[in-house]
Amino acid sequence: MNYEEAEQEAAYAEFVASLAEELYDEHRGQAIEEFITERLKSYYERNPSIAVNALRFLETSKCLLDKEPTASLLYSSISTEVILKTVILKPIVSGLVHSESISELVANVLTKQTGVDRFKDLIFKILEEYVEINEGAAKYSRAESEMSLWKERELVQKTRNAVAHRAEFCSVADAQRSLAVANEFYSLTEQLIAALGFHFDGAGEIRFGDLGQQTFF
Repeated sequence: MNYEEAEQEAAYAEFVASLAEELYDEHRGQAIEEFITERLKSYYERNPSIAVNALRFLETSKCLLDKEPTASLLYSSISTEVILKTVILKPIVSGLVHSESISELVANVLTKQTGVDRFKDLIFKILEEYVEINEGAAKYSRAESEMSLWKERELVQKTRNAVAHRAEFCSVADAQRSLAVANEFYSLTEQLIAALGFHFDGAGEIRFGDLGQQTFF
């Protein structure tokens, strides 16, 4: 990347960040109260396959855990981020843009170019609205862990970055944590869509109606 391209990339990143901040600040209180239910339902009905690849990556991670823990961690950590960005966050961001003609474009830009940490409060509110979490989403933890799920996700991301950017191998314990975190976010997402009247079918598609005999896991 030359100097001009780097400047353009920096300017684009700044624009995306400012747009994300504006959307979040404008709608942070309004989103839960006025938008979420209908916007989520509508988005899931139009995009039933949004979770398929993330759940396939989760399955692949399970298969690789014992023999290739580093590869397993990459698959499960990617699955976690796609579940958060594509299945939870993107439908809401899309719904917050009033113009349908550009809502998908803006949602794509924001969720691809910015990290989910910028939107973590919105993600927490979405989960708390539809999933029974007594201690609040920010403090929610797996039954096997004393650390919050979000903090565990951050640790997984650090390990993933070490793998991706420094060619470091991870331990089996690291891979197990990453897989457990991904499974927990999948479980929360499954509860979220169930509260809206949907379920995951055997292929990982989001289907409307009662849970049938065949599910993804």
